[in-house]
Amino acid sequence: MAQIDFEKNFRVVLEKVFNNWQNLRLAVEHGMGGRNGQQLAIEIMDYIYKYCTGNENITQSELKDVLEELLDQEFDTICEDSSIPEICRNLLRYKNLCKQGEIAQIEDELSKLPQSKEWLRPDVKIVYTPIVGEDSSSDENEESSDSDNGMDIDDAADSDIATCSRVTRSKARSQEQGFVEPEPGWTTVRTSRK
Repeated sequence: MAQIDFEKNFRVVLEKVFNNWQNLRLAVEHGMGGRNGQQLAIEIMDYIYKYCTGNENITQSELKDVLEELLDQEFDTICEDSSIPEICRNLLRYKNLCKQGEIAQIEDELSKLPQSKEWLRPDVKIVYTPIVGEDSSSDENEESSDSDNGMDIDDAADSDIATCSRVTRSKARSQEQGFVEPEPGWTTVRTSRK
């Protein structure tokens, strides 16, 4: 029974952490995973859950390598900010707290995270901006009809959390935020400057 409680509690924690990860959300919004980017993000979240619960002694470095490789392979994205090490550190810490039954402490800490919309669910539709130069006229038409019933997450780019810069809504906005345009096919993520 304790193992079932641990798995259930850790799943809730992991979903909360992934739903608050702005870089992943922006990668999906900007179409870096293609038309199925949201599904890829859900699969990555599911894989990390299985990886964490299926392996007893994971180091932060091992988890970081796995997550970086998945982001690179599935989204052609490399995060140069500290989000991946921070996520890995927190996931492993929360994994241990879940095993110890410290649910009140976890809930207290997670309640301090920004209240973001849960977007890593199949029933939530993400409207994405196709990659510049990509022939996606048919995708745009299909996406615009889906967006009436879905959820448009535009506020993520305004966040003070580190953001991805492969494709921005406008060139002026990207220059204003200090983004550096990477080589084609790559995304640069930098810590936001205030």
